[in-house]
Amino acid sequence: MSGENEDKKRSFYEEIQAVRANADKGREPVFLPAQRGRRQVSIKALMERIIGQFLAEYDADALREADTETKRLKLILAAADYVMNVESIIVTQAEKADIIQRVYNELFTYGALDSLFMNPDITTIVLDGADKISVRYGHGDLTPIDPIFDDMEHFTRIINRLLEDSGAVLTPEEPLIETGLIAHRRRISLSIAAPPITFQINVDCRLHPVEPPRLDDLVQAGVMPAFCADILTALVRSSHGVVIVGDTESGKTTLMGVLARMLKGDGMIAVQRAAELDLPEGATSREVRWLQDGTVSFGQQVADAIAELPQVMILDEVRADEAFAIAPLLTASDAPRQLWTFRGPANSKRLTSALGMLARRAAPDAGESAVNALYKRLPFVVTMRRRENALQLYSISEWQFTSGDYPDYVELVSNGELTGKMPTLNLD
Repeated sequence: MSGENEDKKRSFYEEIQAVRANADKGREPVFLPAQRGRRQVSIKALMERIIGQFLAEYDADALREADTETKRLKLILAAADYVMNVESIIVTQAEKADIIQRVYNELFTYGALDSLFMNPDITTIVLDGADKISVRYGHGDLTPIDPIFDDMEHFTRIINRLLEDSGAVLTPEEPLIETGLIAHRRRISLSIAAPPITFQINVDCRLHPVEPPRLDDLVQAGVMPAFCADILTALVRSSHGVVIVGDTESGKTTLMGVLARMLKGDGMIAVQRAAELDLPEGATSREVRWLQDGTVSFGQQVADAIAELPQVMILDEVRADEAFAIAPLLTASDAPRQLWTFRGPANSKRLTSALGMLARRAAPDAGESAVNALYKRLPFVVTMRRRENALQLYSISEWQFTSGDYPDYVELVSNGELTGKMPTLNLD
């Protein structure tokens, strides 16, 4: 046993050493000439001096009055001019503009993350502490890039700012949270894991486009053929419930947002984990809240939404480990129309089992009536997947009651192709 413990200790020590060994890779300083060329100053040091001068020169009243980006940039420009004149630092106009923008980002937005947030090709950012960062372009694989944070203190400050702007609080009692915000006109979900459940803070950011896609856009992008878009349009226009199933980053929320915007917002309530959906005008959104004095859970938001008697309820996303959250939607006699995203497998046999178990765990006292309620209230199932660096609508299926107490899971579309099977419920 002692040998096993020593191996674990060495493994943990080696992990820390590996992190430290590469801590400064990609952080090599860039210098500018100062004092008429007699010495040099790094851009990082210059930014720190400008920030210091800015904070020393402008009090709380001045900052309150600078309530627009233009006003704030003017204040930063004055502080930058002072520091550069005192230090006789020589920069081009382009270099100066870049430094001032970077100072603005450090003071008021998200530092080096801003340039990533503003890149429309980036859809995912993964941060493993201050030293490791990867990004996903489009729907490709994650690609490592050089560190963008100066150190752990810099990293923690920016992450705390993201949390503050999302209205979330990270505590030792709640070290694993999922929240969201809008930055640079993009909806961004944040999944954050922190000690004691991790060695250091880990952050996954999923970024949605500035302009939310329409169904035609998904057809043109190759996510689905045109006939699938026609079926989805008929589903939206009907009164039937739909569940969109897929793994993480398979396009579930993207497709749900497209379908939601095809409906009227009046009478619609969406319960979300990270406020990723761009809803139609008139719709109400309820999100999981991570507060200093406690959490407003997904299940609580579902219950509160039901109490408002909506005509349509959207859930993003239902998960097997929180099955109890959807119990009222399966047991209430007058439940509203429902549209869910569900994290689960696209494989039909595994999916059938997963949804059945979800209903049984949600309302164990209801017996098989909860399972049948799921089949009847969400009769159509759409599966999504990410394959070969692209999103794909894999199948559209229906729970069909033809004989007996249990329905058949009938695929109308499979692997993006029509199967020849017809829906039993009216989609005209």
